[in-house]
Amino acid sequence: MNKNNKLPASVLFVCTLNSIRSPMAEGMMKAQFGGDVYVQSCGLEAGELSDLMVAVMREKGIDMSGHKPKTLAGIADTNFDVVIAFNADAEAAARAVFDDSDTKIEVWPTPDPTQGAMDVRAMMDNFRAVRDVVEMRIGKKFG
Repeated sequence: MNKNNKLPASVLFVCTLNSIRSPMAEGMMKAQFGGDVYVQSCGLEAGELSDLMVAVMREKGIDMSGHKPKTLAGIADTNFDVVIAFNADAEAAARAVFDDSDTKIEVWPTPDPTQGAMDVRAMMDNFRAVRDVVEMRIGKKFG
């Protein structure tokens, strides 16, 4: 039995690519609630696994090196209680897929940490900032 009333049985995180924000969220959700919640992530396109995402998640003790990027179209199971989209495009795609279901769709607008010309240190700081915001939102919503 689910001890936490805030916890859904299943959560899907959706973004443009399944390489940074959505796998970060998947990894943190699984680390915190993996025994209680079925968690997946995907993108409108698969994208490529981000080494910087893997590095900043490792700082939190979460190994994402085995993450295989997936697309929304490639998600076989569309029975999710909650879908969380990280931008407007992901939200629109999720609404199209889950339109005829009871799935709750939320948008957590989260900046892409790769935007702008930056050195590696600045990019790492951006990735950490996005990771920490996603972690805080998960804690607030499900904690």
